[in-house]
Amino acid sequence: MNTIKIETDEPVVVIPIHEYEGMKETIEILSSNPGILEDLNKERKEIEDGNYVKYEDFKEKNKI
Repeated sequence: MNTIKIETDEPVVVIPIHEYEGMKETIEILSSNPGILEDLNKERKEIEDGNYVKYEDFKEKNKI
């Protein structure tokens, strides 16, 4: 096990690198697409309301 000594009066957060990288990617996506969060919320509402097509139904209809 590694030991890290941090001398600071400021709060510190330690997270795994994959979580940090994921957070950076999310921030980049959200900041480069201003309307994406609104679009995602609309789509979530559509799904909650049952307004979607199941993949199996789509596949059958489109002969995929």
